[in-house]
Amino acid sequence: MRFGGHESFAVREGWLSRGLELLCDSPALLDDEFSEDHLGVGRNMAKSVCHWLSACGLAEQSGKTDTRLSPSKFGVLVRKKDPHLLDLGTWWMLHINLVTNLEQAFSWNWFFNQWGLQRFDRAPCLEALKRHAATKLSRQPSLRTIDRDLATLLQSYARPIPAKIDDPEDSSESPFQDLGLVYYHSASGYFQLSLDPKPISSGLFGYSICKMPRSVGRSELTISELERSESGPGRCFMLRGDDIYDLLQQFEQESDRAFALRSQAGERGVKFDSRRQALDWAKAHYASMEVMQDAG
Repeated sequence: MRFGGHESFAVREGWLSRGLELLCDSPALLDDEFSEDHLGVGRNMAKSVCHWLSACGLAEQSGKTDTRLSPSKFGVLVRKKDPHLLDLGTWWMLHINLVTNLEQAFSWNWFFNQWGLQRFDRAPCLEALKRHAATKLSRQPSLRTIDRDLATLLQSYARPIPAKIDDPEDSSESPFQDLGLVYYHSASGYFQLSLDPKPISSGLFGYSICKMPRSVGRSELTISELERSESGPGRCFMLRGDDIYDLLQQFEQESDRAFALRSQAGERGVKFDSRRQALDWAKAHYASMEVMQDAG
């Protein structure tokens, strides 16, 4: 498990789109000794951009012994369908990729799957992450390393309340804050998770199911499993069971009929197209966005 590849920098506006552009169109520039000049950031920030490209599933190593990055199939799709990363759905999929990337985003996997307090202070959160790392990792990272990892995570997601006055010259805010998953109350110093309903497309929901370990080899899941299972929709989108059910009712009415609600022995569940892979669901999401744009 790797900590700190982000160099303590949260993803910033424009980083991934510029990095993905170089990755797909001019990979030699990203691998260049002065890649920071081509990315328009500092040297440590350039390392961070490469880390986030990989951790978010946009890039992968070229080979087992070749550490150079090349675009993943998902990265190629994003470059084609949303090159400037303007679609919030793209950020949802990047978020899902982080939550399910135990190797490069250990703290992210823990926070969204294990941390359960809806309102919390940073100190007990750090202590819980430290205990989790001690039980899961054979080589324990230093407390300072864990602290920086948690700080970067919270900086990535926590939207301040009251909101900061927007400065058009300030690009330090992370686009992950737009997902509305975590809020930071400046006056009290507390963080709060948002379990409110969220505008999730059927493609994003299916993408999340494909990344969910418990879904492997299955075509039906209960609402309870979708809500509580590791890396499932309930964890990634922070949704309650009733809100998941409401979303599935909407999806059931869509033309492709990818989801169908079921009830067995009083347990609510859903049947889905298990032949679709994560990339198929990502394509379905972008197709639905194109239909909405055409209709508008």
